[in-house]
Amino acid sequence: MNRRAFYYSMGLVVLSWGLNYVITKIGVGHFPPADFVFWRFLATTLVAVPWMVRQYPASWAAAVQLAVLGLTGVTLYQLAFTTALHDTLAANVAFLFDLSPLMTLVGQRLLHMRPSGRQMFVGAAISLVGVLLLVGASAGGSLTGDGFALLAAFLWAVFTVLTDRFHLPISGVALTGWMSLFGTIGVLPWMTWRHLVPQGLGVWGPLAYTVVFVTVMGLSLWQNAVMAVGGGKASLYLYIIPVIAAAAGWVILGEALSLLEGAGALLIIAGVAVAEGIWRYRPPSKRPAAD
Repeated sequence: MNRRAFYYSMGLVVLSWGLNYVITKIGVGHFPPADFVFWRFLATTLVAVPWMVRQYPASWAAAVQLAVLGLTGVTLYQLAFTTALHDTLAANVAFLFDLSPLMTLVGQRLLHMRPSGRQMFVGAAISLVGVLLLVGASAGGSLTGDGFALLAAFLWAVFTVLTDRFHLPISGVALTGWMSLFGTIGVLPWMTWRHLVPQGLGVWGPLAYTVVFVTVMGLSLWQNAVMAVGGGKASLYLYIIPVIAAAAGWVILGEALSLLEGAGALLIIAGVAVAEGIWRYRPPSKRPAAD
């Protein structure tokens, strides 16, 4: 993946995933979170079948790795994510989720995977300050929902590190399909079966959006980016998502943005620029002592 393709891919990912916070919140407001996850990833699996028959696990080891990714990145992560959106503000979930890139960097450093230089950590720190400002400006959340949001951030970091570590030969939509298959099976014990089939535009609309744009397109592009540049670098772009989520909340849900939230958004963007190297950080040089 060349530099331009990486930027285009991550641009589509952060845009579709940023809007997903508001759209999924609408969906789980009409349907139980676990049931929403089940139908979303069952539909994703069916859409991905033409790619899955071309790329499939050639060994039991690869199948086990796909099952682990499906359980972590689909079953557990999505259950925590949708429950958080059901119980607290979409903005809170987006802001707290931005702890995930730092968790990913720490995980990679502990596992001695890809190197993480000073520039990347400085950028992450700047963006984290922006996240804290945004969280401080948000009110009306739920402690339980915020806790599930933190759990979702941790599970996504684990999923990203595992994706980078496994580096499966399966890629793109086929990889998304196989993970969705295993993830859908994993969701079954949490199903309420309150409604056998989703009904109404308030459910079908969000389901269609999450299947096409968030999962089939977004997750496939994300997996390719992680395998191309590493989970740490790719995760830094997730810092932009709360900006999009906050703007979507303002346009769709009528949530107003404060000056404090605006300052946090600017710091998030600046942090990503530093971490990517677009804006170079140079520590002050030590001047020799005068004679």
